[in-house]
Amino acid sequence: MMSPERIRELCRLIRERRAEVADGLLSEIEDDVTQYRTYLTGEQTRTPPEKIGEVLPLMGWLLLEVSLARLWDVPADWENLPAEKRSEVDHAVEQIQRATNAARRLPWPHYAVRALGTIRCAALVASKRDTEFGYDDAWILHQEARLKHQSFADTHGSAGAERYLRDLDEMLLQLALAETGTSCRTAERVVGRWIEGKEQDRDRPWTEADGPRWTSQMFRRLSDAADLGDRALRAAEQVEERWGFTHHVDEERMALPTSYRLPAIMTGRALLLMYTLSPAMEHLGLFPTGGAKTWPEARQSFLERFRTVYGYIEREARRENGDQWHLLLEHERSVVQLRLHLALIAPGTILSSGLHFDPCVELEVLDSEAVDALSEWLGTYSKTRGQIRGDANLIGCGTKPDFIASVERLRRTAGAETDYRSWRRRWQILDRYRDEKERANRVERAFQEADTAFQKPLI
Repeated sequence: MMSPERIRELCRLIRERRAEVADGLLSEIEDDVTQYRTYLTGEQTRTPPEKIGEVLPLMGWLLLEVSLARLWDVPADWENLPAEKRSEVDHAVEQIQRATNAARRLPWPHYAVRALGTIRCAALVASKRDTEFGYDDAWILHQEARLKHQSFADTHGSAGAERYLRDLDEMLLQLALAETGTSCRTAERVVGRWIEGKEQDRDRPWTEADGPRWTSQMFRRLSDAADLGDRALRAAEQVEERWGFTHHVDEERMALPTSYRLPAIMTGRALLLMYTLSPAMEHLGLFPTGGAKTWPEARQSFLERFRTVYGYIEREARRENGDQWHLLLEHERSVVQLRLHLALIAPGTILSSGLHFDPCVELEVLDSEAVDALSEWLGTYSKTRGQIRGDANLIGCGTKPDFIASVERLRRTAGAETDYRSWRRRWQILDRYRDEKERANRVERAFQEADTAFQKPLI
């Protein structure tokens, strides 16, 4: 078996990208897990024997680092890569699967909490297939990770060793980030590419008749993911209050002072998509989630939850030397995208901000002036990126007719000054797929279909 010292060193080297993940290492890990399992003979105990008590948490960390290292080598839509590029990606996918299976075979897995991260990585690999089966496989894996996490928490109990209770809270942040990411990715792919998918000459991923099913499925998964995101952010608060954050990831700690940001961004994105899809859900005659009795009541709840989640994004973070830890450029872009999305679906909403990286985020009233300023910021050329700062995410590229109709209904209800289609036409540069041939014509066809989206009989 690998010694604790060797596992620690491997974790550091792989995390710092000073060592590659070799098949030989995966074989060593698998052999070690097999040896760990020999201690399962005899009477089962809640705690592992002393001989493997130290290495189990370390092996969980190693499995996580191995999976993360290979995850970055798996691009979106990887199954459709040309053969010459596909072999290396297939190798990365295979290694992540081997790590995941090794994690599933660990004895006393509740002492190797970080090994749950392998299932998280496997789910993200599945979602990156960008197919219906891929999204379904990812969802199944997310549920597996969620259930195992709950099982581990139940096994330790509230009086468990602090280290493992802390590990569980820190890992919950990672699981929530992945699950909200998958739910948003699914919606962005389906809604943003609806017209293209429907008009493909062959192997169509969906047809017009699939519209209601996709709307309902996306909403429910966004709802589940947002619930987990809320829970994870509360867990992060507990970590901060009870143990504080760390500035260095090691065998003991994972949660950095910036730990709120990405989970809050993705949870906020999920909540805004739920708000946006709610008129379509109402049209389908489906009931709202979260105990709300009516859809207007549900929308108010989504908005209140979004305000809370948004507050986590702007929480102050400090580096080890005490300097302020400013948002990364991609996080600034996400903030602008979130504020723009909210301004378009709930015009006139007041959303205060303590950020000052650009005057556009200081506009508290999300009215037409804010829409213009936020759009302008995204559409400005960035020398750093070599392109515009960013697209408008799904609100700027949706072509699913009931999504468009939902946005328009929400804006009419709020008494918007200008219409959504005018904004889309004016800011075509913010469409993620703007450079594709015939994209503008497809968007116009989607607008035409949206005119009757809520007039068609339900299937």
